[in-house]
Amino acid sequence: EMLRSLVGSEMCIRDSMNNARNTAPDLGKFHGRRIAVTGATGMLGSHLVAELLRAGYTDITLPVRDAARIAVTEAALRRLGVHAPEGALKIIETPLTDPVRLDEKVRDIDTVFNCAARIMSGDMTTEQLIANNVAIARSVTNWCLTTGVRKLIHVSSISALGNPTGPGLPVTEECDPESVTDYAAYGQSKYYSEQEVRRGAAAGLPTVIVSPGVILGEGDTTGNNSAALIPAISCGQPFYTEGLMSYVDVRDVARAMVLLDAAPQAVGERFILSAGDLSYRELITLGARAAHRPRPFIRIGKGAVDFAYGCMQTGIALHLIRDRGVTRENLGSVLRTTRYDGSKITRYCDFTYTPLPETVERVVAASRNRKKKREA
Repeated sequence: EMLRSLVGSEMCIRDSMNNARNTAPDLGKFHGRRIAVTGATGMLGSHLVAELLRAGYTDITLPVRDAARIAVTEAALRRLGVHAPEGALKIIETPLTDPVRLDEKVRDIDTVFNCAARIMSGDMTTEQLIANNVAIARSVTNWCLTTGVRKLIHVSSISALGNPTGPGLPVTEECDPESVTDYAAYGQSKYYSEQEVRRGAAAGLPTVIVSPGVILGEGDTTGNNSAALIPAISCGQPFYTEGLMSYVDVRDVARAMVLLDAAPQAVGERFILSAGDLSYRELITLGARAAHRPRPFIRIGKGAVDFAYGCMQTGIALHLIRDRGVTRENLGSVLRTTRYDGSKITRYCDFTYTPLPETVERVVAASRNRKKKREA
């Protein structure tokens, strides 16, 4: 009943929201600004590049570790039906962890969108993942300070936030953690990365931090990003937990970042980006419905989750499944019931979130079509 109510209320307002969501922002005077996007070969970064091009930007620099990986971005642009005018994208091969190399190769930038980070450790230890993500944030911040970048928009995560201020209240941008030592590696890395960005802000660098929930979108479902969640929620699995999580459409995150760049009042602020909270039962039900599979019907608790983690570790040790870097803390998140308030951005920009049922339906369909093409 809760799911039907959620879907029904959001479907009723879908038509009135579509025009606002699908219309490119009228950014006018900002089109001539010089933009740099780190992490442009990732799911969020490639969608951000598409959003910038759609909005009319024609001077976009993409610093990448491996220039060959830009094929991922180009494929995303084709899938999204976005054309890059000749010369609009400048590909610079350089390590992001070296601010001197960045300084040498990328100069005269107005806004840097920092989307670069590892999400799952995979071939890294958890310590290496934390060190990698913090090193990128430190390097990009130092590069912005030394070259006179006019604004840094940094992608963090709700996983770096603290607990709500009271029972029954959602987490807001003001909820800072007292300690992150018991956080998963990704959450720790994002918290310490935010400290690097705040250090830049204290030195005079205009900054904006966005903290998305779990990002749902089209991407490599076999990779170490949240796109890998899509097959899991659309396979018709019978199990669910009572936990819930905050979600947001990748297209909304990209659009929000472009709008915040054009909003001077956003400088110095942090924005949770969340279209809403879904229980895992609701999420899996939406995914199963989009894939025409059975809905979940078996509730599991902590014991079953711990058992699943043990089985996963055994499978990895026997080389039966791939190690995606999922930790006990990652898997334990399916039992949490923390809610997040993503409304702040609507008070700074003309912004409306895509309803989550619509997002799930789209990304599941895209994943299934991609699978069919591979199997054909």
